[in-house]
Amino acid sequence: MILGLLFAVINGAAIDGDTLYTWGDKLLAWSLPALTNHELAPPTRAATAGCLSEDRTGLFLQEGDLLIYRKAPDWKPRTIDHGVDMHDCLAATLDGDRGVLMVQAGIQLRFYEYPDFHYRELYSFYSRSRQGGLLVTDVDGDGDSDIICGNYWIKNPGHFDRPWHDFAIELYNDQPFAATLRLAFVDGDLMVAQGELPNGRVARFRKSADPKQLWIEERVVEFHYPRGFTGDLIAEDNGPHSRLSVHGKFVGETEGIHTAFRYRDGFVLIGRDSVTMWPAHMVSQPEHRH
Repeated sequence: MILGLLFAVINGAAIDGDTLYTWGDKLLAWSLPALTNHELAPPTRAATAGCLSEDRTGLFLQEGDLLIYRKAPDWKPRTIDHGVDMHDCLAATLDGDRGVLMVQAGIQLRFYEYPDFHYRELYSFYSRSRQGGLLVTDVDGDGDSDIICGNYWIKNPGHFDRPWHDFAIELYNDQPFAATLRLAFVDGDLMVAQGELPNGRVARFRKSADPKQLWIEERVVEFHYPRGFTGDLIAEDNGPHSRLSVHGKFVGETEGIHTAFRYRDGFVLIGRDSVTMWPAHMVSQPEHRH
């Protein structure tokens, strides 16, 4: 049995230790594992996507079509950009500069730098599919932080004034959202889930000897909208009777999960109107709260 706490509309979440942040109609901070919460600030408009700042003291959010930065303790909005259409974002330090990565409209990789948050365009994608999902890691072992985004990894040239180059990991581009992915590393391999497809592939990729060539794919399973994804946990976001799998085993059903995080010996699961814990025994007070 999976237990949870009911709430209004939740569109996304980020986790920092024993604190979970959720956004949607409201911006909340949750204490884990008790699942008590308090409101930080009312969004300008419903927040649809976001991420934690690198120092863990603020949030970057898309509110309406605005990119907003909110920082503790007052969480007041600071508008960074307008006309924004992002699937997700990721705080990062690149070549010693702190900022936040995002993919505008699935085609343009941007890096907004502190303190003024003027952005650099790192790369524009030419693909039939919107690119989504972000990770920062040293792919080729040269000591520089590269970027994994959608179907590609983008090589860090070592200096912002030089061009970044992309190399295909795989060729998921047969549908408009085929490359709008959830990404995770598990035991050094890249795990990929097509979270925006009704029959989304989940696959494991191992780097080729030459990472500039296509990586080696091992197909794992297909799920309906596999959006709650940590690599070893896969949760569908497909309404009632959405499947939940842990370490390759079916463990139950939910009303739909769009975000998931590892937490202690289990996971935190976020749906459209609830935050839940798995295993259920992790919840200290399991009754529903409104």
